[in-house]
Formats: sequence, structure tokens, C-alpha cells
Amino acid sequence: MNATRALVALMACLAIGTSHAQQREYIIYDGQSYPGDQLDVAAASPVMVKPAQRLGNGDYSIPRAADGHYYIAGAVNGFPVVFMVDTGARFTTLPVKLARNAGIRAGRATSFDTAAGRERGGITAANTVIVGPFAVEGAAIAVLERLSAPLLGMDVLNRFQIAYSGGFMILRGGR
Repeated sequence: MNATRALVALMACLAIGTSHAQQREYIIYDGQSYPGDQLDVAAASPVMVKPAQRLGNGDYSIPRAADGHYYIAGAVNGFPVVFMVDTGARFTTLPVKLARNAGIRAGRATSFDTAAGRERGGITAANTVIVGPFAVEGAAIAVLERLSAPLLGMDVLNRFQIAYSGGFMILRGGR
């Protein structure tokens, strides 16, 4: 067995901010070498994500993935997720299983117009969403049965200044 495949990593998770960091132990199965800030992401999602970078001015730089989307490591109520940035989504949205894992117990029933058509789901309030190094308190979360991956919607994105440059999305906090 390759030593890399049997590697056990113990690192602080810095990607979601030092105030939110927790020590965890990981076993890496795919033979890849992940920076410490990506171990939570690799453990929570099969999506390969290049690490975003905190710039010297405090901005957060997110590289565009090979599929043309932007993915960002974060958390909902402390549960690590990898969001796909969706500027067409009104709300940050989770599949039911991830919502359960994030401690969301119920939501107000409503209908959503999605790319796949109209769908009934729930919406909750008072959630904490971590986006890279930024914490957004009191965020609404939509929960949909047929959703395959978490979406970071405009309800959270509108709290940032957003710019695009050279294949990167730049988030600046404090809008």
C-alpha cells in the first residue's frame, strides 16, 4: 500500500476562519496531497476544489473550476460543505440530507422556481453560513429534495462586493 494512501493528517482547519477552526484527524483515500485548509472540504464533498486564497487586503479569491463554476468551502451551522456559487439562486440552498446534517429540523413550506422547474421545499431562518473566512449570521436556507449539491445564493452573496478577474471570483466582505 502506497504510503501516501495510508497518510493520516492532523491539521487545524483554517479555511473557515481561525475562530471556527477545530482539530480533526483525516485518512486520505485518493492518494492526493491536500493543504490543511482543504481537508474538511475533501472529507465532505467529492468535488475537486482548488483552494481559494485570502489576499493581503482581506479579499477572498476563488478560482473558476474546470466546469466553469465557482466552488467555495464553507459551513452551515458548523457542518462543512462545498458550495457551488449560483448567482441565479435567490436563496442559499441545501439538499435535504445536508440540511439534516447541518441541524436544520424544519422549514416553512413554499414553492421554488428552479432550473429544473417548480419544486416544493422549505425555508428556514437564523442559520450561520460560513463562506471562506467570512461568517454570515441570520441567513435563510432553502431546503429542496431534488437538489444534488449545496448552492450559495444571492441572499448571502449580496452581503459581499463581488468582482471577476482572470478566472477568479473575488469576494470582499462588509457590503
